[in-house]
Amino acid sequence: MSILTANEICFSYEKSKEPILKNVSFVIEKGSYTAIVGSNGSGKSTLARILCGLEQSYTGTLKIEQGYKIGLVFQSPKNQIVSGVVSRDTAFGPQNLGLKDSEVELRTIECLNIVDLLDKATSSSSALSLGQTQKLALSGMLALWPEILILDESVSMLDPESRKDIFEFLEYWNKSGNTIIHITHEEDAINHAENVLLLEKGQVLYYGKKNAFLQKEEFTKNLFGPKLQINPRKKIDSESVLSFKDVCFEYDKKSRIENINFSLQKGTITALTGPSGAGKSTILELTAGLLEKKSGQIKCNSKPLLVQQNSQAALFEKFAADDVAFGPRNNGLSGKSLKTCVKESMQIVNLPFEEFADRHTFLLSGGEQRRLSIAGIIAMNQDIILFDEPTAGLDGNSRYKIMMMMKQLAEQGKTILFSTHHKDEADFADREICIQNGQIYSDSNQVQNESNNLQDFVPYSSTKLLQKLNVATSSFAGTEKNQKSKYSKLPSGARILIFLVLFVLSLIFRNPWICGSMLLVTLIYSVIAGFSIKRFLVSCVKIMPFLLIFAVFQMIFHPSIPGEPTFTSWKWFLVTPSKLMFCFTTILRTLSALGCISAFFVSTPEYDLIDGLKKLLKPLNLLKIPVKYFILIMEIIFRFIPLLVEEASCIIKTQLIRGALGQKKGKLARIKAMIPLVVPLIIQTLKRSEALADAITMRYFK
Repeated sequence: MSILTANEICFSYEKSKEPILKNVSFVIEKGSYTAIVGSNGSGKSTLARILCGLEQSYTGTLKIEQGYKIGLVFQSPKNQIVSGVVSRDTAFGPQNLGLKDSEVELRTIECLNIVDLLDKATSSSSALSLGQTQKLALSGMLALWPEILILDESVSMLDPESRKDIFEFLEYWNKSGNTIIHITHEEDAINHAENVLLLEKGQVLYYGKKNAFLQKEEFTKNLFGPKLQINPRKKIDSESVLSFKDVCFEYDKKSRIENINFSLQKGTITALTGPSGAGKSTILELTAGLLEKKSGQIKCNSKPLLVQQNSQAALFEKFAADDVAFGPRNNGLSGKSLKTCVKESMQIVNLPFEEFADRHTFLLSGGEQRRLSIAGIIAMNQDIILFDEPTAGLDGNSRYKIMMMMKQLAEQGKTILFSTHHKDEADFADREICIQNGQIYSDSNQVQNESNNLQDFVPYSSTKLLQKLNVATSSFAGTEKNQKSKYSKLPSGARILIFLVLFVLSLIFRNPWICGSMLLVTLIYSVIAGFSIKRFLVSCVKIMPFLLIFAVFQMIFHPSIPGEPTFTSWKWFLVTPSKLMFCFTTILRTLSALGCISAFFVSTPEYDLIDGLKKLLKPLNLLKIPVKYFILIMEIIFRFIPLLVEEASCIIKTQLIRGALGQKKGKLARIKAMIPLVVPLIIQTLKRSEALADAITMRYFK
């Protein structure tokens, strides 16, 4: 029985010169397992969006049997996360289906257990690694129990053990009568499928049985690429260019990595391996100077450059060639030299200048964006280059070219350190360092990390700003483990009511004695709620300059009482007792309100706030007032703000790495340097908004 039939599907994006899909036709049988494969940019993700109804402007016909739920796990996992708390995100879909609370809880526990995230149930979704986020995206979609499950590169960032567990579950899911469509580049994923559909430049080149497909060398050679050779790993004798000695890093009062010791030798390739969340990205960011170590020593002979895992945030110019030219231009390159540098860098990553120079960066496929972000770093021509999952989402041929590019760079004397979940990539490297639980578990070719020629490594001056952004991201949606006060154990509804009463009272009174009393009450409330007086006082000191500026304006615009004495006057600036009292009470009221808000969010994390609001607003449902929309808006706020803060952090990192920030001194120069952050952040905000709307749609919110 056919469950899905596509006939002559054609599709083009508004600014695309060529059609993305051309006369695509196929039939998916109920209970089948189909792999949709093809090189980067062949139209696979676009086809998946059409099958799910996220893209409508296509020609041809698409027939899906009624009564079947379709679930799509996006290629970019962060785009699919709706809630700021792990368990809430998984529960979001089942709640929209109108299931009972007991059934929602059961599905949430079951699906988080399937992806091995049950121990992270109360954690902030923003605090997960990219691999863990990919697991959460899959968990949220599985909780809907879709009869047709579409996976768009949904296991590409998982470690081998996690991939094995997910594939075992998918086999079980398929044998239970459900239909699976897996978009992938990887051979092990194809091996689990029954049928294969091959797309190339938007057209179907093959659709049939998996075994017959794997026997056609003309298809598999281009898709999988040549096999990587295993490195015999001889003893490394070259000079050290970078060393870690007893390096520790602590984040959010939890030790992420500790006692890291290794050195990198000139002209070598080193692979960082280990499960998702082990600390690989943290080590790379420490090496790049984007994080500041807690203790230990980091030494090197030149500034390492990092190709970030989040390739979308690493791109901010409109056209591909301009993005690659961004770093070299900041380093003083111009004219023919700059153009030659851009051409060579784009050629190295298999993005020919003639074809891709004028392509819009945000219309490139995920794999093409990743290769473009690599080209932008290569163009800066530094001696130490770091790659965070550089081949994730790439087809086999492109993956092979990236690995051979690393080898070519190493042969030129450059030193490469990259993270990977692929065993063949780790075996290809000169050395493999395995990280587990923030420590070095094994080192295939340990060498001495002492070197007399290396200098102490100085991180970027903006690391403190980045660290504050990271803390803000994770603390916005607090977790249960952070709640230590007895007050936080009160019912969430009671905490919300107490906060609202105190907050309103802190704002409505204008008598200075009452305002002072409310400030004292706020201090007591803060202490009981677990918000320290020290933190409250620090917050007051930080906001005081703004309040004083406000007071100056009030001396100009606030009316005085007729006949009252005047202390001083200058044109419109008039100081009177009533104006001083107004400014004084305004400061007291503002500090009281600030204390209430701070204490409330310390004692009431997101999941408590949402639960409390649901209980308090439940009577409104009887009046047929759509409370669920207000609750959804609150959840989106808790998810979206940390997401944008994280996005801003990624953009700042990219700007630092590519020489746009911190080169010039002076306040005016720093302000000018921050301007390039605005446009990329606006673009990413719009893209995230669209993606979040798609995610909500796929979770059956109505």
